[in-house]
Amino acid sequence: MTEEETRNIVIKDFFKSSIILNELDEALKFKPDTLIGIDQISSEKLAEYNVKNIEELAHLSLENLPDIKEIPPSVLVKWVKIAQVLEKAIKEKIKSHKKLLMIGLDNGGKTSILAVLQDKFSIIKSLLPTRGVKREKLDFFGYPILSWDLGGQVQYREKLYFNRPELFFTEADLVLYVIDTQDSDRFAEAANYFRQVLKVLNDLNEFPPVLVVLSKSDQDVRTTLEWQNNVNAIKNKFNNIIREHEKTTISYADTTIYQRETIMQMFSEALKLVSETSEIIVNILEDFTNTIEGKATSLISMDGLIFGSFTNSDIDEALLNNTALIMQTLSNFHNSIGLMREPSMTLNFPLNGFSIRGEKLFEYSELNIPVYLWLLSDNVELMYEKIDYFKQQLLPLINLFL
Repeated sequence: MTEEETRNIVIKDFFKSSIILNELDEALKFKPDTLIGIDQISSEKLAEYNVKNIEELAHLSLENLPDIKEIPPSVLVKWVKIAQVLEKAIKEKIKSHKKLLMIGLDNGGKTSILAVLQDKFSIIKSLLPTRGVKREKLDFFGYPILSWDLGGQVQYREKLYFNRPELFFTEADLVLYVIDTQDSDRFAEAANYFRQVLKVLNDLNEFPPVLVVLSKSDQDVRTTLEWQNNVNAIKNKFNNIIREHEKTTISYADTTIYQRETIMQMFSEALKLVSETSEIIVNILEDFTNTIEGKATSLISMDGLIFGSFTNSDIDEALLNNTALIMQTLSNFHNSIGLMREPSMTLNFPLNGFSIRGEKLFEYSELNIPVYLWLLSDNVELMYEKIDYFKQQLLPLINLFL
């Protein structure tokens, strides 16, 4: 079976309809009779030969199968081959998960950010500090993500993470280092922890990109001189540390749990750092924007993932992305009360001489999530002259985004 065929296997189709699959790696520990075609009596007979789960069934040698008189050899061979195919498919899918390490001091906002990403707003007030490691398999924007939320208390840092670093820091695709921008008394401690993390990664010969998440950048404090000084102090400390590690790249994103779009934009930037196609998507958007003489373009899914943006102005990009996310939230509300989703959305700013338009291009993932191309321009109608050509270029890249 080729690698592509393995990726295309739908795992749940192997199991009986009554079986609920929550975690992929748990599926291999299920009893054989959870598979379609294997009955409970046969499963009990297999258990007598120490074949108690699907993984053990897959590891039976086809050349030396046990002689179980209640199960014809040809049937047992078929079951073993099915288990082997399933094991390979599950391990390939698990391997395709991106591993994101979320690290930072306790009370920095790590778990609250994850709660917002999962729309679990109601639990934020009652969240307690993460004890030890909280490992979750999450499905963000239709993509499988392994999130390792490492509690920031000093006892876990010293006695757990840095005592056995190979258990936590290996094979990470991205490090999200979260720091509370309002807790200036702990900036030195946060910087020291950051230095320890980078040293461990360097010792393990691991060099994932690092996104420093400037959390608790709430709207009412962002305009204050104190917040601006805090952010500058953080960047100065962290930039000095990163200079000691030439192979590691660093970027920054400020967030607040009170504005979900800031979390969406931060996480979009995180996924783009580990995407093999994001740079190509930006190149296509650049070509499209210049061709139609636009000011800014973005490709954004209806669940808030920004695949890519292009502009020559940071202000135009921020204006476009924030407007698009708010417009899409409004569209989702309209859809939730039974209205049909509009394929085009336009917001005109006649006094400022420009318009913002979103145009649905296609849907992605098994969830059929709509993806819109957003344009900021003084003549948005020009987008229709080239949109079909660029749509054909973008679709295959979206399906390979991660």
